[in-house]
Amino acid sequence: MAKRLKTAPELERLILLEMHRHAVCAGVAAVTVRETSGRAAANWAVAHISALGGALPAPCRSLCMAAVAKLQQEYELLPEFELDMDF
Repeated sequence: MAKRLKTAPELERLILLEMHRHAVCAGVAAVTVRETSGRAAANWAVAHISALGGALPAPCRSLCMAAVAKLQQEYELLPEFELDMDF
């Protein structure tokens, strides 16, 4: 089954929604998704996690990585150069 394409902001929103389902991660303010290469399983990964107050609770990193692993099975990052195409 082909993976569906999502923009970086769409993937970031999906990750945050999943993390905010857990009370311990309520203070997570943002995640940043970046394109990766050389990985057969996915073309994107989380580059940064930002929490209010600067301290990320330890369980949130694991919850984030679990959400990413799940989402990487369903979605592929739409490359930025494809966003600028005029049709």
